Amino acid sequence: MPASLEHLVRLVANFFDSFTAALFVRSHQGNDDLHLMAWESLSPYIVPGCNIEIGQGLIGWVAREGKRLHATHFDRDTRTLGIYSRDVGIKAFLAAPLLDGEGVLMVDSKNRYSFPEKKQRILEDCAIIATDLWFSWKNHRELQFFRRWNKWHHGLSGKIEHMLISLKKLLGLKSGLVAFQEIDKNVFIIKATIGLPQKISLEGQRFSVEKGLVGWLLRYRKHLTLVSRHEADKHRSYFLWPGEPFDRGPVLIGLFQPTEAGALVWILTGDTDLSDWPGDLAELLVFSLDRVINDYTVINP
Repeated sequence: MPASLEHLVRLVANFFDSFTAALFVRSHQGNDDLHLMAWESLSPYIVPGCNIEIGQGLIGWVAREGKRLHATHFDRDTRTLGIYSRDVGIKAFLAAPLLDGEGVLMVDSKNRYSFPEKKQRILEDCAIIATDLWFSWKNHRELQFFRRWNKWHHGLSGKIEHMLISLKKLLGLKSGLVAFQEIDKNVFIIKATIGLPQKISLEGQRFSVEKGLVGWLLRYRKHLTLVSRHEADKHRSYFLWPGEPFDRGPVLIGLFQPTEAGALVWILTGDTDLSDWPGDLAELLVFSLDRVINDYTVINP
């Protein structure tokens, strides 16, 4: 998280003499919700890293409508805001949207029942500054990723298992596999794996295209990105079969790559920050892989 946003939130908290000042940003990762990015508070009951659905409560309403919201003589349970674990008894609440629906900047108070109009406008200006800082940080992170991708793209070579290892490192993930399906076959074969316990080997095993996420990618010929922060969500889907040895992380990416002889699926999982991943990441990665894997000889040396 950029230090500049922490500094801004701290400045807002001091200027507004608030009980809490907090910045939420839109995640754009799986569930389209608001994530608590930075806060400064006198309360011990802040919920770190909390998420609020777009449209949920007052903060979610500001994000959905893109309008400033001022609640005076606040008399409801503050747990409804989604940021507190207990009712802390605030008296006033003020929130302003970031530009382009990217988030919400909020302040509240325990020593006043309302914020003057001038301060309401100032919070809107602060939200614009927060937007600029957030976009600048995202652009910086994306540029860093493109630099890593460029180095990876020009150094990509070798066998499939070597490319899988380098792809794992590029994305910061932990485990995964590569599978290949020949044209007109209803099964796929595992070509390489990474991150499995040493005693387990799946290379060369065949599975039906009706099974698991690998089969889904082959049937629908699509890329896939999943973000599952809850353990139950992570285990509703699987690569090959329920209870498989892959250690599912909260982040998963699956790539579908057509070849002259059939199709490859690359699927990786782990826990990483997706904020620097470009929107067309899957297409970008397949473009690089196509440069090396363009015939059946490479797939089956």
